[in-house]
Amino acid sequence: MKPKVFLTSNVFSPTQIGSNEKISEKIKDKITILWNKLNSIAELKVFDGRFPTEEQIQNIINDFNPNFIGCHLSHPITKEMLENENIFAVLTSTAGYNHIKRLEEDNVLITHTPGVLYETVADYTIALIMANLRNLIDLNRYVWGGNWTPDDKWDLDQNLSSVINNKTIGIVGLGEIGTELMKRLYVLGVNIQYYDIERSIELEKLHPGFEYQSDLGSIFKECDIVSLHIPLNNSTRNLINAELLKKMKKGALLVNTARGGVVNFEDLLRLLEKNEININIAFDVYPEEPIDPEILNRFKQIKKKNPNMRIILMPHNASADADTRGQMDILFLEDFIKMINSEHIYDIEKAHLIPEHQEALNKTEWRIFQYWKEKK
Repeated sequence: MKPKVFLTSNVFSPTQIGSNEKISEKIKDKITILWNKLNSIAELKVFDGRFPTEEQIQNIINDFNPNFIGCHLSHPITKEMLENENIFAVLTSTAGYNHIKRLEEDNVLITHTPGVLYETVADYTIALIMANLRNLIDLNRYVWGGNWTPDDKWDLDQNLSSVINNKTIGIVGLGEIGTELMKRLYVLGVNIQYYDIERSIELEKLHPGFEYQSDLGSIFKECDIVSLHIPLNNSTRNLINAELLKKMKKGALLVNTARGGVVNFEDLLRLLEKNEININIAFDVYPEEPIDPEILNRFKQIKKKNPNMRIILMPHNASADADTRGQMDILFLEDFIKMINSEHIYDIEKAHLIPEHQEALNKTEWRIFQYWKEKK
């Protein structure tokens, strides 16, 4: 019998993302080929919509009893779901995977889609930085709101802002995205510091002046712009707290295109509300998404009291380049085919397993072993 595959959204199909006019024909064709292949080797169950609730996902798992689950960031995969022993692997069309709650035994394989979105996220991060430095959002609202009148013409000292090349930028997390951001900023002659759990001597040699900080606090104290590029896990949750935020310079900029949970939002909001810090922010991610209305309202009140503060809040859109999203779907579908056709560990070694599972691949009694036994 064919293995059962449950996709928690119809977005992965050729009729959805595979038909988007902004995606190149080459990528569309590839998605169609892979989708047809997946249909031929698996019994496919696709949720009819984009955003199933946790209850809907659980009910389908109970009724359909899938062997493989495919999801993305908006689809929570809980430990309760994974207690179903017939589930061998969960595949997500995202680079991050904190929406998948791993079991204590951690024997359900997880794949993700790294290596394709670092360029577009780095590009987007720079756009957020530039928009904030030059106050583009507020100035656009100023014109759009009809406030630019003959009594308020161009003048030498109006709407002053600053350029990027006299700033010191701190990058927190030197993974694929952090590294790409550094390379793009380096050619602009910007002073760049970085913090990571491991120092990158080779990158420092290739980029003279690129400076490592072993203390995260030094990044927050010395840099005019701090950009976050770390995954969300038990070590990083609420890592950016009151202690670090209080170290930031007056008028400094905090950028987050990583995960909302790495910032302690209660600390941030409280410090801003009490005027204990005076910083600008550019966020693309939040602890809950869409952003909690209460959090949004608190930001609005902060902005009202501090009209010169620059706040940019975006709807988790950093990787939303058309071909990037299409390529993520391709990696996702390719990994499904690898998993379904696999009969041994070496058949899945080139699948995009999350780092923890790649490292433990030959050390763990994976559930998928049962699948391989049944195939023989």
